[in-house]
Amino acid sequence: MKKHYSLILLAVLLSAATMSYANQTVKLRVQVPAQTVVCYATGGFNGWNTSATPMTKVSDSPKIFEADISVPDNVDAGYGFKFLAGPDWKYEQGDPSADFTYGAVGWTGAVVNSFKQYFTPMTPRDIKVNVLVPSTTLFCYITGTFANWEQPTKQMTFVSQDQDGKVYTYTIPNIDPQLLEFKFASGPSWAYEQTQGNFTYLGNGGDNNEVSVVCSGFKAIYDPVNVGDITVNITSVPAGTDSVYLVGSFKNGWKLEEAIPATKNNDGSFTAVITQVADVEFKCWNRRDWAYEECQPDGSNIPNRQYKFKDTPVANITIAKWKKMATGIDELKSDFTYPVSVSDRKVTVDGVVSGVSLYNISGQLIQNFKGNGKFVSRPLTSGVYILQVDNTERKVMVD
Repeated sequence: MKKHYSLILLAVLLSAATMSYANQTVKLRVQVPAQTVVCYATGGFNGWNTSATPMTKVSDSPKIFEADISVPDNVDAGYGFKFLAGPDWKYEQGDPSADFTYGAVGWTGAVVNSFKQYFTPMTPRDIKVNVLVPSTTLFCYITGTFANWEQPTKQMTFVSQDQDGKVYTYTIPNIDPQLLEFKFASGPSWAYEQTQGNFTYLGNGGDNNEVSVVCSGFKAIYDPVNVGDITVNITSVPAGTDSVYLVGSFKNGWKLEEAIPATKNNDGSFTAVITQVADVEFKCWNRRDWAYEECQPDGSNIPNRQYKFKDTPVANITIAKWKKMATGIDELKSDFTYPVSVSDRKVTVDGVVSGVSLYNISGQLIQNFKGNGKFVSRPLTSGVYILQVDNTERKVMVD
């Protein structure tokens, strides 16, 4: 009977170790100055995006806005958030200037006395954008606030050509002209973006729902005829390097989750292939984490690596140093004494006394375990995680 009881207890513990807890939805509320027309919330719940969470006005006197947000079930008292009187950091709260925290004001106790600026919306409308580009341009693409600054994949329509260059046009639907900021590219990638600063509707003479600008040049001119795979051979890396990732203008553009993992060769070098590009910019990382970027020997930044398939289908590079280097698991805190290992994308902790909580880097609870003994997580996606064991914490890296 004792043996059966032990098996049942073990099954319960293993079940708890693989259990995943969903977030909770809470109503976030803030009292703001009377002159506030619109209000936005930002914080860990939306990746500190200034425009992703517009709030709804529920009272005029006092003026109160509310929004439903999703947060971890066992949210920490230090969970932070802020408010803005418009969809940009220039409208962020001024008094108080510090972040609100759940422990200090809960979800409904925030009061903003003033904002740095106050946004007054205009009626959204369709805006026609015209651009004159160099005559060598074969295609023209546009991106901007209307596209959340995603990779420039919206192709413009060719209109005409003369001795000054080529004219392209694109109509952006249903946007407040005050919020329109944009730029151009000669191809569907950041590798082809314009060399000058961004344009705005109001700052560049926009009138009657139309704006015309001149783009003086691009980083490169896209030619779809010269597209292919570029092989990157990383012939030398810092001692102890166990992995290399390429992040760049390929795919959807400079996204860690789309990093290309390089294959480690028998001689200690690494090889990666960037598929179907004409021009590309990239850098290397030791982990899928911005902190682990390659750098100069003195620790300073290096410029983006730039290659054309037509000229360099095989690129041989060396990496001098990492800004931060990983060896599978981040450094332990001095008071963290639990044996931790990472294998097959699972985190294992031995010697647990009361429980384990596993969070992603944004603070969202991924897995919770109440019990003692060994904790084994479910398979995780690559990235950095926060491991809380019996009230002590450390970071772990999963590749």
